[in-house]
Amino acid sequence: MKSEFELNVDFNGLVIFDYPGIKALFGGVINDGDNILNLFTTTNKGDEVLDDGLALPIMGIDDGGYKVRFFVDEEPDANERVTVFLDQFFYLNVQNTLYVADISVFWDWEDYTGWIDTGVPKGHYKVSVAGVKIVDSSGSVDYGYDVVMCSVVDRFLRTSEPRSDSNVIL
Repeated sequence: MKSEFELNVDFNGLVIFDYPGIKALFGGVINDGDNILNLFTTTNKGDEVLDDGLALPIMGIDDGGYKVRFFVDEEPDANERVTVFLDQFFYLNVQNTLYVADISVFWDWEDYTGWIDTGVPKGHYKVSVAGVKIVDSSGSVDYGYDVVMCSVVDRFLRTSEPRSDSNVIL
């Protein structure tokens, strides 16, 4: 399965997350206006959310529009992309709906505002994130992120940390 979205980044990052699964870290409740990004960056909740596979941030991105492509149990065509960076492997536990959004949604929480449903099926996934330059057959260039998700039977320990500089336009 492949899905592709245009995402405008205004807060120097994007985030992929399971909802309402992410609420489990907060006793089942995230209130409008809560700054959960601060909790993830200043407490052990950041490691918890990654280890539990509930969210995956891509940080340190220049503001602008990007293509975000999800590949579930398939690989992107190497001929249509130039890989700027590749981070392997993260864990995602999709038990509800997997969304992608500007990371600002974690700074000032508001249910469903600016969220894009990725259409990724429920399951456990071993995930790699690539920053890419995408070139189509006409020579048109886009920049973005390929999220390659391979189904696994159960959770596993991630072998990567989110990078602080995920710029793809150099």
